[in-house]
Amino acid sequence: MRRILAIAACTVAVTAVHAPPAYAAPNPVAALKAQFKTGLGVKFNDKFSTGGAIFSRRTGTFQFGRAGVAASDLTTKFNLKAADIAAMPEDIQPLLKPEQVIKVGNTAYIKGGIFGSFLPEDKTWLRAPGGPATGVTGPFGQFINPTEPATLQKLIKKSKLTGSVYTGKITLGEIYTTSKWLQGVLPTERPTAAQKKAIVSFKLYVNAKGLVIRLVSSTKASAVGLTSGTVSADTRYLSWGTKVSVKAPTEGVADLDEIDFEAGLSESSAPLSKITAKAA
Repeated sequence: MRRILAIAACTVAVTAVHAPPAYAAPNPVAALKAQFKTGLGVKFNDKFSTGGAIFSRRTGTFQFGRAGVAASDLTTKFNLKAADIAAMPEDIQPLLKPEQVIKVGNTAYIKGGIFGSFLPEDKTWLRAPGGPATGVTGPFGQFINPTEPATLQKLIKKSKLTGSVYTGKITLGEIYTTSKWLQGVLPTERPTAAQKKAIVSFKLYVNAKGLVIRLVSSTKASAVGLTSGTVSADTRYLSWGTKVSVKAPTEGVADLDEIDFEAGLSESSAPLSKITAKAA
């Protein structure tokens, strides 16, 4: 019996010595920062829903530099029929036209959307220094940006990992403090107390390298400046590490101080007011 126990003990010891090391999940923040190389980037597309129905779709590209996102190009289109748009108030209709926003450095260039109704016929783009990467249609798309290291770190910290999915909840206020993206999405300069306390539920999917490949988020519509109910955004991140080149338009560009927006501003155009205020 003693001999059998001794053999068993030796077997356990040998197995322990040669057992493979425990699997360590890749760190998403480290994986993200490894992508920060000039001229490389990631493409994405998202669906924004309200009341369970898709309201708008967005496609875009982030171009990285050594410190993070250096430039971006986004296009937002609303999932509405022409007849549906025509039935809405006249001051709302221009907002529901497709909008493209190119941001290079600290300057945003906006084409289409509500600005299309203000620009002279020979101008296509509006130059907005300090403008948000999401333009006027920011509230109608993904309001969390996992390409921001600080934002991604907060999501990881506030979630539980199951397989390759991080599931959790976080307040909008926690994200807002360090997220330039969310600061641009909200239609007002600062979030209200209620917006800060709003809970965002999310699921963050990563691949074997730890890179984010999908983000699903939801919160109260009022948290992002919209009407009652719940909104959600489902974003897919594609082609990490691909070569991209986002350049600022050089022709047909108008500056904010060249245009009189007063006649077109209304209570429903808070995002527009936020951007045009920089021209004052």
